[in-house]
Amino acid sequence: MLSLQGNTAVYLLYAHARICSIQRKSGKDMQELIQKGTMQLAHEKELQLALKVARFPEALEECLEELMPNRLTEYQFELSQIFSDFYNECQIVGSPEEDSRLLLAESTAVVMRKCFDLLGITPLYRI
Repeated sequence: MLSLQGNTAVYLLYAHARICSIQRKSGKDMQELIQKGTMQLAHEKELQLALKVARFPEALEECLEELMPNRLTEYQFELSQIFSDFYNECQIVGSPEEDSRLLLAESTAVVMRKCFDLLGITPLYRI
């Protein structure tokens, strides 16, 4: 049986699809938001997530130096957990910070898609 819990591909794919669902629910044009929006990190969970996203190059470098692709999956799992914490504590859609939080969610999704690409996994946008 495939598990939706723990460090599994199914969990990571679900986390990505969840971000995409939030974006669809917002009804916003993400490309326009990316070009014109700004990100403000006021909440502790926003800052934690942004810092984890920013550490992607370090995680990738570590993976390449050690020739251990599992380092990338560990990073992606931690990123997914931090996103989940952020989502549980910070309302995205309908909040005054909606645009900023959607940009943060998109940043997370972009990094997740890059991880999937490097691992040869096709990301899911809907489940």
